[in-house]
Amino acid sequence: MMSDQQHHHSHKPLPKRIILVRHGESAGNLDGAAYTTTPDHQIPLTPQGLVQAKQAGERIRQIVSGLSRDWKVYFYVSPYERTRSTLSEIGRSFSKKRVIGVREECRIREQDFGNFQVEERMKVVKETRLRFGRFFYRFPEGESAADVYDRVSSFLESLWRDIDMNRLHNEPSSDLNFIIVTHGLTSRVFLMKWFKWTVQQFEGLNNLGNCEFQVMQLGNGGEYSLAIHHTEEEMIKWGLSHEMIADQKWRAHGHKGDWNEKCSWYLDSFFENLQESDSSVEEENDELNDCGNHDPDMKEEMKKGRLALLAEELRLQKNVTDDRLERTKELTTEVRKASSHYRKEVEKCSIGIETCEEAREKAEAALVDELKLSALWEERARELGWSHGI
Repeated sequence: MMSDQQHHHSHKPLPKRIILVRHGESAGNLDGAAYTTTPDHQIPLTPQGLVQAKQAGERIRQIVSGLSRDWKVYFYVSPYERTRSTLSEIGRSFSKKRVIGVREECRIREQDFGNFQVEERMKVVKETRLRFGRFFYRFPEGESAADVYDRVSSFLESLWRDIDMNRLHNEPSSDLNFIIVTHGLTSRVFLMKWFKWTVQQFEGLNNLGNCEFQVMQLGNGGEYSLAIHHTEEEMIKWGLSHEMIADQKWRAHGHKGDWNEKCSWYLDSFFENLQESDSSVEEENDELNDCGNHDPDMKEEMKKGRLALLAEELRLQKNVTDDRLERTKELTTEVRKASSHYRKEVEKCSIGIETCEEAREKAEAALVDELKLSALWEERARELGWSHGI
């Protein structure tokens, strides 16, 4: 499988690490009723959450500084209050010369659960989500994890453009570290997209704890891996299967282009008994064709079977043709009925028009006669001495 980073020019300096950080403990983590009166994006950190964030910053600094003296960090942060506050506390561990920049990124915000969330209703909704499936279930007036996947995919494209176009103005000699301060589900979706995990594998993943973080580090072969910094026990805790962990271990040292040979489990999750080579497939087909050659009874049965299948196929095609013919006849009858109805309506209209025209002509003739009679009486009146105005 080709990873995202393989689509980009090899001479571009890649980040040494991409670190996903979940926000510190929030008022909503402590008491779900907070969402009833406070918009999700305004939920603040608790005092404990602030301490967690500060400690996370210290641990992250120890990781990125490592053995290198020339290292930098660039932050991406969700616009929510709890992630912004987490970033602020993490930032206490870094000096200005180490921070290239920071960007608020709406596409890595929390999954939208709707607007104000009634606690009892949300319990029922989340139970329904477990039965339906966490990835595809869409919250009423909110999002599904699949929706989050779409916007995280768009964010990843922007992230790679930042690298390709050197928008961060990073020196090639520096060890660059991306630190993404986000939310639990968003982190899981990010990893799913990056490592090409399936929906089934996503369903088995667990949320990080508050201010826990995952370090994706660039391996010697050019692939990012969780196994360079994290232990197998940690990855098991996050819900990675044995195959997914094996993949992470391969990525720590594997070279691009070797993926299909080293990680056949991925193909096996889609195909059953996928053959190792073309010759194996051809041999299996030959065996299937030759299996009755040495047994006359079996050969005869296979011949009958093929004839029966052919007859069944012809019968089904005839049924489909008959159904279509019958439907065509029905439509033709309906069209004829409609045509007859419209023709009758047209005839009625024509008769009505003729009747109206005849009445108009009679009225005009009567009006002419009336005008003539009026003129005659007016003439006789004038002869008797009548004049207009008397």
